[in-house]
Amino acid sequence: MPGDFRSAMEGANVSALWERTDRDAAQVAEVPHLWPWAELDPLLDAAVHETDMDNAERRVLVLENPSYRGTQRIGASLNMVVNLQVIMPGEFARPHRHRLNALRFIIEGDGGAVTTVDGIPVPMLPGDFLLTPGWCWHEHTHGGKGRAVWLDALDAQLQRHLCTNETEMGPSNDMPPPRAHNAYEGAGITPLLGDDAKPHSPIFRYPLADVRGALGAMPEAADGARRIRYTNPLTGGAAMAGIDCYMLAPGQARDTRPYRTNANMVCLVVEGEGVSQVGEHALSWGKNDIFSLPRGHWISHRASSADALVFQLTDREVLASLHYLREEFRD
Repeated sequence: MPGDFRSAMEGANVSALWERTDRDAAQVAEVPHLWPWAELDPLLDAAVHETDMDNAERRVLVLENPSYRGTQRIGASLNMVVNLQVIMPGEFARPHRHRLNALRFIIEGDGGAVTTVDGIPVPMLPGDFLLTPGWCWHEHTHGGKGRAVWLDALDAQLQRHLCTNETEMGPSNDMPPPRAHNAYEGAGITPLLGDDAKPHSPIFRYPLADVRGALGAMPEAADGARRIRYTNPLTGGAAMAGIDCYMLAPGQARDTRPYRTNANMVCLVVEGEGVSQVGEHALSWGKNDIFSLPRGHWISHRASSADALVFQLTDREVLASLHYLREEFRD
């Protein structure tokens, strides 16, 4: 009978759940991981030496979370892929667009690198947060003198699971009318221009100088930290669908308030030094280090230097919009 049962199941195109043994990355007991800049920096130089834009097009190193080894999952976090991209003077990456939502956080450069998003040239300066929303044309050029490096993150895992991605290579076509992006840069002032139907912010560049100003003007929270969120000025929500982004300035005197969530986060240290406690793991970090904060762990942070700034990207807003988000805090 067991043999007949299995033959019958195969003929009916069904399977027995209790016999499934495949390892799903979503069920992996994920632990935090830190990618030290001291290890990443020379790999970027090696990548430049090993390949050029003629055969690589986008010279990208993908951060791989060791928790996912032996699974079908890739990338740094369950619902996000996080990369490092480098472009050298005189190089360019041709235009394309895709349904994936992508962001850039600039780590290194002299301002000569520019990404053009839907026809709008956006300079890439260290500490700047740039948007490349889904289905926007984008391309890169570099007219400066030194290498340009940025963190490149996409909601690729989520869209691959939903099978929603598609890609179109340039030349650019079907270009939308130019957006008056500069008109939205005054806090508390929202122009009524009739272009508010898009699911992303009309601002493609959030300069670090503006973030510093906002953090410096606000009081510390009860846990000693200061936080800002990169938002869409038309909605007050996340700047872009798929990935929600924040900047954290943790205090030195005490740990930030511990929290636990089923959302996932990846952090880039913009400046300074500190320690993040993630469950039983203590991650000591410094400038340009990247580390993951996986779901399910109690998390807190403390700065070791007064200038510490940590850029944070998370799938939190996706879970919240689906009413799947769980969060808890303790004093």
